Amino acid sequence: MPQAPCKDAEGRQDQDNRTTKKDRIVVALLWKTDTGTATSINDLAAALDRDRFEVIFLFLGSRAGTPSALAETNNVFYLPEGWTDATRFLPTLARLIKILRARRVDVLHCHNPKASLYGALASVAAKTPVVLVQFHGLRRTRGIRRRIENLLILRRAARIIGVSEAVTMDIVKSNWCVPQGRLFVLKNSVDYDRFANVGTSKTEARQMLSVPDGATVFGTIGRLTPTKGLTYLVKAFCAVKARIPDAHLVLLGDGPDREKLTQEAASTPCRRSIHFLGFRPDVEQLFGGMDVFVLSSIAEGMPRVILEAMAAGVPCVGTAVGGIPEVLDHGRFGLLVPPRDPERLAQAMLETAALSQPQRASRIEQARSHVHTFYSHDVVKAKLAELYEREFTAWRERNE
Repeated sequence: MPQAPCKDAEGRQDQDNRTTKKDRIVVALLWKTDTGTATSINDLAAALDRDRFEVIFLFLGSRAGTPSALAETNNVFYLPEGWTDATRFLPTLARLIKILRARRVDVLHCHNPKASLYGALASVAAKTPVVLVQFHGLRRTRGIRRRIENLLILRRAARIIGVSEAVTMDIVKSNWCVPQGRLFVLKNSVDYDRFANVGTSKTEARQMLSVPDGATVFGTIGRLTPTKGLTYLVKAFCAVKARIPDAHLVLLGDGPDREKLTQEAASTPCRRSIHFLGFRPDVEQLFGGMDVFVLSSIAEGMPRVILEAMAAGVPCVGTAVGGIPEVLDHGRFGLLVPPRDPERLAQAMLETAALSQPQRASRIEQARSHVHTFYSHDVVKAKLAELYEREFTAWRERNE
């Protein structure tokens, strides 16, 4: 009597012939950690056509304190992670290999350097057909060790993905022997309707922000970290306040620099008009209370928040770093200034606040159209599905 196919602990056959036509492509997304919040790529992958794709999510380390949006599914795995300790690194690697084999993963999509190194090593042992590596920020290659690791990672990758042109250029600049024919840009995306179609009025939004209804409100959203350049924003706002007495600045988000920034703001003459509001889950409603959105970062890959502000209909000012000029089309959809320059930042904030109603309406309409056309979830999801399909099909054709 023929024996049933052998299955391992993950409940899947451990062997199959991937060169034959498959009903579904099995995709695994591998991340360093589960932050407890969804990312645009996870959002898109989870929404792929289930008749064509089976998607699983892998995280190095334990579940975050806040439950992941994906944790309710049966396709999320947490791997015990140890980077420098071989007694932990090797079991994590072995566990990853086991999952890749058991789930018969066709496309392994790794995010950022640590996960990419684990994925590159595990995919060789598991004979995973397609490995994609994605970088989300700038200057992720620091030191000789990282460059050596990336030699392995980039050679194993079928595609080397950046979230902006600036990120892909940084990959080439920072690494040795980058196979440029494999470079690919997959931009971040946003839930356009969530931000463009909000029923909250301006008055209601300002009540939620605790600012006067008739004020001129500048706002920013993000983690309070040095890379966000918020020290320069506070200085710029004080210069703006001298010209617009009813101006207020709201900062939404939390992070390690909160106490330092709060002290800096408290030492200025405009301290009563600077508001640190912490993390808020209802940002789509709060955008409506802002007259100008400001992103003062000194380093960025492709910031989703400025896309959200554009979709929400808030004129933007941003620094000319990373992917911000691409988002603002080099000044067409919002003013750009050099980083670390509070004087230029203040001037751009003043110019944007002074837009006439027709100018403001025109900029909002153009910016919204730009985001909807190039950065909405549906648009980028189609590109992601095409990427997975094309790379796996190309591998299969090479191996038939």
